[in-house]
Amino acid sequence: MKNRIIIITLISFLLEVRGYAQHRKKHFPAATFHQANAKITGISYGIASGLKEKHANVLTNGMRLELIGLGLILPLAPSSPINEGDDLVQVRGLKFTEKINGLNLSGSGTVCGDCIVNGITVGAIGQYLFAANGISISIVDNVVEKQNGLQFSMFNDVYKGSGLQIGIGNSAVDYKGLQVGVLSNVTSKCRGLQVGLFNKSKLLKGLQLGALEY
Repeated sequence: MKNRIIIITLISFLLEVRGYAQHRKKHFPAATFHQANAKITGISYGIASGLKEKHANVLTNGMRLELIGLGLILPLAPSSPINEGDDLVQVRGLKFTEKINGLNLSGSGTVCGDCIVNGITVGAIGQYLFAANGISISIVDNVVEKQNGLQFSMFNDVYKGSGLQIGIGNSAVDYKGLQVGVLSNVTSKCRGLQVGLFNKSKLLKGLQLGALEY
């Protein structure tokens, strides 16, 4: 009886996965990312993601082009969208709006709290993503909940990350790696090296280099 239940459960799971995959429409070589359940191989394009496409399940393999993004207004936000008390979900369990494998380019910056980029993401003014694995670059603000790799901007903010942060000011809740800030580096938990004029960490296992440290 127990074996029968296990077999039925496995069959149901496989059928569900198969049905889910069949609902994702494939596009090549180009299509808009303003649609649901799409797999785009080549170039995806659009304007201002993160408005209506909640849990749209769009996968781009190649290049994603966003003419104008909400990163234009990100520097005007009164505070960072990252909260030290956040309870982040696992990437595998996230119902994402978009997942980009390759290059993400935005004229002003992508703002999408449940988007994932595996590769390189460039937002001219600011960007906010759930996860970035690779390189994320912006001019003013670069905010990522989970960052693995290089984060480069005037002001970088990450909840949990590993790699390298380079900017005028860097902040993180939990970081493993190197922070290089012209003015400041602030973390709650850091296990690597902080280099800046002002460095602050509640829990540091590494080295701080700066004029003011605590």
